[in-house]
Amino acid sequence: MPSNPEAVRFFDHLVTVFSGTKRRRGVVKADPESSQPFQAGRDPRLLGAVLTKNFDDRGWTPFVARAAVLANWADIVGDDVAGHTTPELVDDVVVVSCDSSAWATQLRILRHQIEHEIIERFPDCGIERVDVVGPGAPNQIRGPRSVKWRGPRDTYG
Repeated sequence: MPSNPEAVRFFDHLVTVFSGTKRRRGVVKADPESSQPFQAGRDPRLLGAVLTKNFDDRGWTPFVARAAVLANWADIVGDDVAGHTTPELVDDVVVVSCDSSAWATQLRILRHQIEHEIIERFPDCGIERVDVVGPGAPNQIRGPRSVKWRGPRDTYG
């Protein structure tokens, strides 16, 4: 029988590891003084306070505030305006897309009031400004042999 010193060493290692009694993982006993019922600091905490501390520790507060701006858009501008607008967040700018050019014009007039309301409700959001855009121009090209025309006009609404 040929002897391979590496195989023999490996076999001897397996025999020493797996022979005898099985090793058990030691159980670490907790200090009985460290956690007692009705002890100070064991009271349940409010979920909002725990989440706020977690967001602050991880640096998520501005991101959560920005998401809250989009989630509470109807509360910021009202249900009627929110029904005709779609807010998006691009970097530090809220871009509001409107259903028609008339709604876009009205929101451009109210833009500073909307910015003030956002900063008042969500001071940690870091939003710099609100941009209002109207709808895209309708595509009126009909087929492969269309004649060039003068370009898009108003959205007619």
